[in-house]
Amino acid sequence: MIRLLAHAAILCLAALSMTAADTASKRVTWTGWFSDVKCASGRAASGVYTATNPDCARKCIEEGAAPVFISEQARAIFTVKDHAVLDDLGYHVEIQATVDDAAKTISDLKVKRLEYEGAACARPKKK
Repeated sequence: MIRLLAHAAILCLAALSMTAADTASKRVTWTGWFSDVKCASGRAASGVYTATNPDCARKCIEEGAAPVFISEQARAIFTVKDHAVLDDLGYHVEIQATVDDAAKTISDLKVKRLEYEGAACARPKKK
């Protein structure tokens, strides 16, 4: 009887862990910007979730920094997996992607460019 209960408990735990793994990632549609982890992390730490300088981000990514997506809706940054972002730097974009909240990654992206914003230092300050 104890063995039967132990086996039942193991099966229940296995089923729960499979369900948790399935819900760890979800499909979302967000707007935001692509950048590199160095520039975006500093801004995010101070609560700023806006575009970074695309020229600086390009240089950092080409030198090996991880590409990230800065989400306006989630107010967070996510490491980009399996997508080249260099051509979309400087653009405000809308993405459809699979998000893994636990790992803070996005993958399987579809990107729609909304508008080119360029370097933040080149834009006039909003009044």
